[in-house]
Amino acid sequence: MKILGLITEYNPFHNGHKYHLEESIKKTNATHTIAVMSGNFLQRGVPSLTNKWLRAEMAVKEGVDLVIELPTIYACNSAEFFAFGAISLLNNLGIVDAISFGSEIGQISPLNEVAKILVKEPTEYQNYLKEFLAEGISFPRAREKALGKYCSDESLEKVLHSPNNILGIEYMKSLIKCNSKITPHTITRIKAPYSSTNISSNICSATAIRTYITQEDYDLNTLKRVIPKNSFKVFEKSIGSGFSPIYYTHFEKILLYKLRTLSKVELKKVFDINEGLENRIKEMAVKATDLQSLLQGLKTKRYTLTRIQRIFAHILLGITKEHILMFNRYGGSQYARLLAFSTKGTEILKRLKKSSKIPILTNINKQILDHPMAKEMLSFDILATNIYNLAYPNSESRKGGSDYYHSPYFLK
Repeated sequence: MKILGLITEYNPFHNGHKYHLEESIKKTNATHTIAVMSGNFLQRGVPSLTNKWLRAEMAVKEGVDLVIELPTIYACNSAEFFAFGAISLLNNLGIVDAISFGSEIGQISPLNEVAKILVKEPTEYQNYLKEFLAEGISFPRAREKALGKYCSDESLEKVLHSPNNILGIEYMKSLIKCNSKITPHTITRIKAPYSSTNISSNICSATAIRTYITQEDYDLNTLKRVIPKNSFKVFEKSIGSGFSPIYYTHFEKILLYKLRTLSKVELKKVFDINEGLENRIKEMAVKATDLQSLLQGLKTKRYTLTRIQRIFAHILLGITKEHILMFNRYGGSQYARLLAFSTKGTEILKRLKKSSKIPILTNINKQILDHPMAKEMLSFDILATNIYNLAYPNSESRKGGSDYYHSPYFLK
């Protein structure tokens, strides 16, 4: 058995994901696959288009053997923490031989070269980073420029221009930090760039799909050309049943309420809020009448829209600086929670019982986590689902507690 690990969001699963899955299996000669997938809130701080169980079902129906939820504390975070949560989880399973991720560059060597520099953080590099941050630009841009100046190599600086390259570097960094024996591989992204909104070809970005269905006159059947057959059926059913689509704007009033009622002292404790940003948030929360004006009012060269969206997700979920520091101190993801699996996935589960360093959760009603850190980490997953459910178009589905009665999907 040779096991391939994938780090995913599948929001929703589309032809590009299918291509990556199939090419990754070929490249690594894998016999089995495990996907670590974000839950109901994603890395960019936004809610998923449809819930985690339905997205996991899509993945298994398209050929993934076993889907595990990436804990919310890491799923809804910066590239660095997102990667660390996922890699630490895969590493702690004790059976993953390789990982494969998409990138614009399609080569492991330059990604690894940058990762080693960023892990070591030489003094000269740190000084350049401070210098560029002092100019008031965002951290990602400052890091790009500092790396280019430190290496005197524009090609390495350009590696950090693209979002999937950046994630790839963070995966490499986390493998180094975990002293992992997992072998990394990368597949070149084809046709559609990460943020493309074009769905004219058979492969497009997930962004394009999400953008398309926000249109009032969208035709769901148009997406048949970009979403594989089995995934499309699940997606179509989820819309018909009132489980999707879920948009960021559905949380507009809840978020404005939270921002207007939390004190500046409470806001300052939220992860990623610093440099007095709590003052601007309080000011804009009173002035803004909707989510768009709130985001635009807070966006600056240093605080990108994505970073602000993540901060808002942290506020909704109550994720503080203390939480992140505490969880990282304990070595990342504290459990592996099963969302979906196939018959081949049962073969993986049998091996996990002997190899995993962390608990494998299949039923949280019966399985009690011993470690308090694991219990608290899981509580954020449950809270995220309870808040997410409030946005369902079907009012009957807005009840809380889904995590306690929703069983993993099994494909026979």
